[in-house]
Amino acid sequence: MNPPSIGEGLSVGWNTLKEHYQALLVPMLCAFVLSFIPIVGGFFALPGMLLVSLKILRGQTPEANDGFVGFQALMDNLVMGLLQICGVIACCIGGWVTHGLFLLGTLLIVDKGLSWSDAKDRCMEEIWPNILPWVLYVLVLGLVGASGIILCGIGIVATLPIATIGWAYAYEKTLGAPRR
Repeated sequence: MNPPSIGEGLSVGWNTLKEHYQALLVPMLCAFVLSFIPIVGGFFALPGMLLVSLKILRGQTPEANDGFVGFQALMDNLVMGLLQICGVIACCIGGWVTHGLFLLGTLLIVDKGLSWSDAKDRCMEEIWPNILPWVLYVLVLGLVGASGIILCGIGIVATLPIATIGWAYAYEKTLGAPRR
């Protein structure tokens, strides 16, 4: 299973952000605040940002507490975050591989209630066979998401949601769909 095209993910991210910016702002900021927790904050911020993005794609209205969903399955989200960065230990490039491989596992935890182990296994089963397109998709959208830092940091309020919506869109098109 391959991700959607990078252009499609960015387009969906941008158009969704433009259309639903007000509904996304508060829940996304609630999730983003968690990233200021030293060392592990990003592991708890990402699940909230992804869930908020997924809800908006599904036509649901995200709430402020959706941004804090990373605390609901605390250990599962922590371990999934560690799996995403474990490639950095071996080699910096490996971090992009493990991030591309396990990013959608975070959504499997918050959307389908899987444990980190089940989410990891599903990612290995369905993403690993096509890892290169997934790594490129996650990398390019991640670079777009981080590019807002260039504008005195405040630009990330616009660019990070584009990336998380694009990642949630890829999830919805692949792992989020009912299994056949």
